[in-house]
Amino acid sequence: MSARHVDEAVRRFSPEPVICWCNGISEEARHSSSVGGGGGGEAIGKAVGNAVLGAKLRRGRLSGAVPMPRYPVVAVSADHVFIFDGPLAKAGPIVSLRRDQVDVASGGGPVWRRLDLVQPTANGDRSYTVMFFSLFGNRRLRAVRAELAVLRPPGSSRR
Repeated sequence: MSARHVDEAVRRFSPEPVICWCNGISEEARHSSSVGGGGGGEAIGKAVGNAVLGAKLRRGRLSGAVPMPRYPVVAVSADHVFIFDGPLAKAGPIVSLRRDQVDVASGGGPVWRRLDLVQPTANGDRSYTVMFFSLFGNRRLRAVRAELAVLRPPGSSRR
């Protein structure tokens, strides 16, 4: 998807002026296989793939993980962090988090980076995880991380 088209859609449907944004992929989509097995082994291949996906998600997921759309777009405004159902937003944000009420963590390796937005609530933390491809650098992700000042692990509150 063209960055210009994503930018236009995010700015059109954002309730506040957007400072920066970055499009990514959900953790479920990142670890799932989009290729099915062939022939009679398709069911076996699918079962093995689901088992591997489940193991990876159990190991990498934060507590209170919220299911994400396949291609979320994270946009940052002066007061909020918005998550859009992308890659090309067709409506307003599906999640709106106040910047002063969200803990932010970042991690990952040289190819895939992750951004965890953790919202403390009375019923426990809710976490929103987005994965980003960053093999050749990802200037949009760097801009979002810099704007959110990712300096501390989840659980250390901004409040």
